Amino acid sequence: MKILFVMSHVGVFRHFDGVVRELCSRGHTVKILRAPVSKPNITDRALLACHAEAQGSESDWMLQRADRWRCLLSGTRELLSYANYFRPEQAASALADRWKRNLPRPVRIAIKNGLVKKLLTSKMARQSLRRLENIAPPDSAVTRWLESNQPSVVIASPFIGAFSQELEYVKAAKALGIPTAVAVASWDNLTTKGTFHIIPDMTLVWNRALLEEATELHDVPSEKISVTGAPSFDSWFEMKPSSDRSSFCARVGIKPDRPFAVYLCSSKSIAGDETAFAKDLVSNLSHHRDTRYMSILVRPHPLNASIWNGFSANNVVIWPPGGDVPDSPHGKQDYYDTLFHSTAAVGVNTSALLEAAIVDKPCVTVMTPQYRKTQSEMPHFHHLLDANFLEIAHSFSEAAAILGSVLRGVDSKAANRCHFVRDFIRPWGMERTASEVMADCIEGTALQKSVVQLGSERTPSHTLPSRNPSRSPSPIETQTRVSSDD
Repeated sequence: MKILFVMSHVGVFRHFDGVVRELCSRGHTVKILRAPVSKPNITDRALLACHAEAQGSESDWMLQRADRWRCLLSGTRELLSYANYFRPEQAASALADRWKRNLPRPVRIAIKNGLVKKLLTSKMARQSLRRLENIAPPDSAVTRWLESNQPSVVIASPFIGAFSQELEYVKAAKALGIPTAVAVASWDNLTTKGTFHIIPDMTLVWNRALLEEATELHDVPSEKISVTGAPSFDSWFEMKPSSDRSSFCARVGIKPDRPFAVYLCSSKSIAGDETAFAKDLVSNLSHHRDTRYMSILVRPHPLNASIWNGFSANNVVIWPPGGDVPDSPHGKQDYYDTLFHSTAAVGVNTSALLEAAIVDKPCVTVMTPQYRKTQSEMPHFHHLLDANFLEIAHSFSEAAAILGSVLRGVDSKAANRCHFVRDFIRPWGMERTASEVMADCIEGTALQKSVVQLGSERTPSHTLPSRNPSRSPSPIETQTRVSSDD
């Protein structure tokens, strides 16, 4: 098969590296199209080098729509994504305010009028915008490219997001009768990145919780969704520490005879300046009898690392300086070693808490009014709350007490943490990688296999409960896939 992956930027590749390798190992040819960049940064180059190692794959630039429909579609699509945040099922008005920045300036001015805003965010307006999308023709340049290259299936990711160019490939492929799939890249995409403007033949999600988001928030039919698990975390289940604890502590500058917690930083949009958080945390640790000798290793977010320049506090180490995206084998190993040798992980709201859970570390968060908008008011954070695997503190003194209990050997959330990893990351079992499952689904989509509703005996017994208590849990509807040669 000739499999086409269309990605908005090269960073998306890290979520599907294992999937691409699995498909290539089965004898398929994989081509990756990505948005052009003038100067690839270090992360881009590392990812491309990793991608080049997957024999049977190749990459090129994605075409950008440039016809007379471009401006109109760009504006209407962003307006539809904005309007989608006013649906009754949505629970985060702050996300609508954030998305407002993507709207054309005349629209931003118009919605200051309450009546205009009510009209533009109504169900009728959403339906009209979708009809306009159906009327607009696919991009002719993309259509010609697909006709010339004849892929067996087109896979797009993240697909939902501001000014997504990947959807032009899905739109053109559907017009040509080429099977299409969207692979949801991360756990927050369905609640924070806008909405679907075109429904692909298949949508690939991690678990049932995301399946429900796709159906309830984006009107994706459940029979067009497959549950795969999270391929971006596959390698974490295979990794082992590269050094003993003493060697690691000596390398990063922590006294080896002291326990340390790792503070996993968040993006700027989630946590802003986190230095005050770190100072409050370490101050309270120093005044608690069980944690006064505990160190904190701060792992900066690579896109918000400058705040730590010149930061200094007792028992705090900033490592790696400047932050790091764990995309290269060396960077990922350093990150794994950090989690493995830590006593616990602390964070506000970050995907790193999922990785800490996989490494089986107690996970602590401090829920304060300062972070309310990016914690309890963010839908994706409720995946963590619903799983009940976080140790939740409502003050820094309470966080110190929790970490003190962990040092004494108390790990009250251990069982819940295990269930969360199994339910959210590997819903089809720990013994099979999500990359293998997703590769099966991609092959099945290319072959236009039918979707069947699994009976209860075929549904994973540990799937997450419905997050809507008024809604009766529906059985997972997924796609049975079998590997097939071209």
